[in-house]
Amino acid sequence: PINPETGKLIDGDIKAQTKQCLENIKAIVESIDHVMDDVVKMTIQLTDITDIDAVNDIYKTFFNNDLPARTVIGVAAIPMDALIQIDTVISNAEGTPPA
Repeated sequence: PINPETGKLIDGDIKAQTKQCLENIKAIVESIDHVMDDVVKMTIQLTDITDIDAVNDIYKTFFNNDLPARTVIGVAAIPMDALIQIDTVISNAEGTPPA
């Protein structure tokens, strides 16, 4: 949940940090002429696994079609004391037209 303009962790709760992570991912995905619905898998790391419901509230708003496959992992710590970290795999990166 890094602010791309400052390079610093944003202030806020799990919902704010989740939204920032997904906004960052969306910007990267769109920068290569793809859309969030091209995401096929996400791995989400949470320092508090009980935050999953709050994450789900934000997560589902970033997709128009079916949600991508995902793995959610509870971890002891994330760099910069973030509450969440997300990595993503997208499809159509092999040269076929994006959806």
